[in-house]
Amino acid sequence: MLPTRTKLDQQLTADERLLDVKDVKTHFFTDEGVVKAVDGVSLSLKRGQTLCVVGESGCGKSVAARSILRIVPPPGRIVSGAIQFRQRDGHVIDLTAMNPRGRDIRRIRGGEISMIFQEPMSSLSPVHTVGSQIMEAILLHLPVTKREARKRAVSLLDMVGIPRPGELIDAYSFELSGGMRQRAMIAIALACEPQLLIADEPTTALDVTTQANILDLIRDLQRESGMAVLFITHDLGVVAEIADDVVVMYLGRDVESGTVDAIFHDPKHPYTRALLQSIPRYDSRDSRSAAHDKRRLYSIKGTVPHPFDRPTGCPFHPRCEDFIAGTCDSIDPQRFSASRDHSVRCLLYAETDEDGRAKDSSS
Repeated sequence: MLPTRTKLDQQLTADERLLDVKDVKTHFFTDEGVVKAVDGVSLSLKRGQTLCVVGESGCGKSVAARSILRIVPPPGRIVSGAIQFRQRDGHVIDLTAMNPRGRDIRRIRGGEISMIFQEPMSSLSPVHTVGSQIMEAILLHLPVTKREARKRAVSLLDMVGIPRPGELIDAYSFELSGGMRQRAMIAIALACEPQLLIADEPTTALDVTTQANILDLIRDLQRESGMAVLFITHDLGVVAEIADDVVVMYLGRDVESGTVDAIFHDPKHPYTRALLQSIPRYDSRDSRSAAHDKRRLYSIKGTVPHPFDRPTGCPFHPRCEDFIAGTCDSIDPQRFSASRDHSVRCLLYAETDEDGRAKDSSS
């Protein structure tokens, strides 16, 4: 069993904010124009908690995660905002102020913040063994010998549920199944016991049984080590199962955030409500649900706008069933507090003037 922090350490730091992302904007400067992949996202995460980021494909979830680790590929870069991270010694640093190729951020990547990428086949090297890739992370961050690193790598493979770890440590990624490759990715991410694990849709393209095993594995490891998890997904069933808090993203923005209970039982934003309505349900065939059984599954009309054709006003207004002409298409909504731990970007909750029109809170 790998060493973990003591329960006393976990209790002492349980209430500390580990990560604070404040109004971060990450843009890609292309020949065709500027793509605002992340356009003012804010979120926070405490030690030991799980924060799920949800939204359709193209909403900026993965770019937001890569911004935290400072691995946004060119021509993208963070243009404004702050990403505050509390290190093991309690010192708070701003990751946006670091050189993305400098030694300081490299100590944090893999050491204090790790990431499970969406597609393990493209993330793992096909010309290096799985064991050598795990050992590379260990040797980079921990003062151990190669023999000790290999022993730790075998223990990690065993911990994530790979059979015959002593043999498969010398296997290549193409020799493993999809589920085993994903487990190997988790072993690399957990090699140095990070404080924060970013999981970018780690169950995509896996069968249902393997998905459940991967989720159980991450939850068990989190319970043992006390690490925080930032989980990116579009599967609201997964969110309901593992999340403490939820951030809903649309077109590069956090349109709603709150506890998992608030998001599922009292959603405020029309986009959040539409996502929840799109979940398939198995209704009992009684008199109340007979009519419902004949209806088609609800779907959100339209698609996510093209990055070069962002709508004015609220980004969601062309697809919104609660659209208010002259308001939603002209005023850009700011964050409004629905409750103590629940915020939403929607003009339905904005302050109004004497004529009943929403005020532009940005002016």
